[in-house]
Amino acid sequence: MPITVTCSDCERSYTLKDEFAGKKLRCPDCDNVMVVPIEEVVYASAEPFDEEGGERIALHPAFQRDRFLMRQKVMAISSKYVISDESKRPILYVERPAHLLRQIGAALIAAILLIVSAALAAACAIGLAQATGVRWVGGPVGILVGIIGAILTFVLAFRITPKRHIHFYSDETKAEPLLDVLQDHKFEVFTTTFTVQRPDARILARVRKNQLSNIFRKKWSVSDADGRPLFIAREDSLILSLLRRFLGPLFGALRTNFIFVVQTPDGNEQVRGEFNRKFTLVDSYVLDMSRDRPPQLDRRIGIALGVLLDTGERR
Repeated sequence: MPITVTCSDCERSYTLKDEFAGKKLRCPDCDNVMVVPIEEVVYASAEPFDEEGGERIALHPAFQRDRFLMRQKVMAISSKYVISDESKRPILYVERPAHLLRQIGAALIAAILLIVSAALAAACAIGLAQATGVRWVGGPVGILVGIIGAILTFVLAFRITPKRHIHFYSDETKAEPLLDVLQDHKFEVFTTTFTVQRPDARILARVRKNQLSNIFRKKWSVSDADGRPLFIAREDSLILSLLRRFLGPLFGALRTNFIFVVQTPDGNEQVRGEFNRKFTLVDSYVLDMSRDRPPQLDRRIGIALGVLLDTGERR
C-alpha cells in the first residue's frame, strides 16, 4: 500500500511505495533527511478475542502478510502446495491427500460387486424361467435384481471412498499443523461446501460454491462460523468468464483469475483481494490482499480459499 510522508521542514507531502518503508530519504525541496515510517498493520482474525482472557489472539507469523505465492508440486499423487512470501521463502506447506489405496480398493470392490450382481441377476432370470416354464418371466426379474445390485454397489463404494480434506502446516515435516479445510459432504448435487477450522476444530469460516453459477461466472461465497456473509470470490470479469466457457483457456491467455469482493454498508461492492494464476508451465498463483485496508479479512481464510479455487475448480 502507498505510504504518505510529510517533510518536517518544508511540510511537502509525498506518496511512496511501501518498499521505501524504514528507509532514509532526502527531501528534494529542502534537502531534509527523513525516515519513511513503517506502517503498523493489525491483521484481521476471524477470532478477534480470547473467550477467557479477553486478549486479542495473534495470528501465526505465516499469515501476517498481504501477498502469498502459491506453487503446486508436480509428480505428486496427492495435491501438494508450497506457499512462500514475497521473497520466495517457504512459509506454509499444504497437502490434500488423495488416499490412493482406498480409492483403488473402493474401485475394485465396486467392480467385483457389479460382476457378482450381474451373475446373480442372470442366474435368477434363468432359474425363474426354467421353474415356471415361461421364458419372458425371468427377464424382468433379472433386470430388477441387477438394478438392486448396482444400487447397493454404488452405496458401498461411496461409503468406502474417503473425503478429501486439506491440511496446512508450517513446513514439510508436518510437525506443526496450522489450519484444516474440511470437505463437508462426499457428494452434493447443486452446491459444494467446506469448513475452514483451526487444528483444535474451532471453526473460522464456511465456504460454499453453487454449481449452477459456474455456467456463466464462477463464484464462491464465504461466511463466518455463524453463517454471516464475509466476502465473495468470483471470476474477475463476466466477459472473460463467457469467453473461457466457449474458447477454453487458450494456452493460458484466458487463465482464470478471481477477485475477493466485500459488501459495503452503503450497498456497494469493494474489491479487497485478488487470486491470479501466473503464466507458467506448472500451477503457480499469487494471492494479493494488499487492497484490504484496514484489514478486514482473515488471511487464513483467504489462503484456504486460494487452495480451494485451484483444487475445487480443477484449474
